[in-house]
Amino acid sequence: MGTKDKLSYERLISRVDYYKEKALDLEKKLVFAEETIERLENEANSDQSLQIIEEKEKELQLLRTQVEELTKKVKRLEEHEMEKRMKSYEELLKSIQQEMNDKDQQIDLYQQRIKSMEKRININRTSEPVFEETETETAKTEMQKKEGFNCISYFDYSVIFTKDKKGFVRGSFYLENTGTETLENPYICFRFQPAEACALKGKIISLIASPTQDEMSKSIWMYMDNDWAEKAKDRGEMWICPLRETKFKSGDKLTLEDFQIPFKSKIDENITVEAFVYFHKQNYRSKAVNHIAINF
Repeated sequence: MGTKDKLSYERLISRVDYYKEKALDLEKKLVFAEETIERLENEANSDQSLQIIEEKEKELQLLRTQVEELTKKVKRLEEHEMEKRMKSYEELLKSIQQEMNDKDQQIDLYQQRIKSMEKRININRTSEPVFEETETETAKTEMQKKEGFNCISYFDYSVIFTKDKKGFVRGSFYLENTGTETLENPYICFRFQPAEACALKGKIISLIASPTQDEMSKSIWMYMDNDWAEKAKDRGEMWICPLRETKFKSGDKLTLEDFQIPFKSKIDENITVEAFVYFHKQNYRSKAVNHIAINF
């Protein structure tokens, strides 16, 4: 409550007290007048006494009218005071509710960060996936397909050239569970040839960069910021995974939308980008059905 509101409130209280005292004083006068009238009626034996009685009755009626008006004013002041208090309480409740909403949003952000940090810890504990296409690995993949694990992934992209044979690839990467079993938390590896071309941008966040609440709420994917992922980047591999726990059942799809891969012709005459998907919990891995090829 501001200083101005406090002074107005104190004036209102003083005015109410004044009118209450005034009403009490008038009631005392009314009682005194009634007693006087009664005494005069008992002593009245002349026209002068009757005239005095009439005057006293008029004075009494006037006093009654004043008492009624003062009573109404007191009632209005009390109602005004109550309305003012109610408005003050409503504003206080609104402020408290806003603070609670802000705290809830902060709690949600902290919970998301905690889950993300837990996921980073789990990623750090995960052994590095290796995508060597040997006969043994191919046979293992085929066996997993028979057991109900199967994921089809592919690129949808376009190559945009700018000046001096520079440019970028813009596209999306799609995953679809075509098996019968539920798949969880896909780790996606984009392998670049040559390794110097390794770069991937888009709606992907890095927990090391301390993303904002808005970025956390709008993002689905994050970079895998751990030791072996950094070493893999030197080999030309970029690893990402979902920001939150992700499960997709048979027939469900996941998408990495609107990614960009910048390139320069000075790196090499040709650039290729392959993709591999690895499901750690199910020990299942698959290769994308197509790849990105840039020829200068």
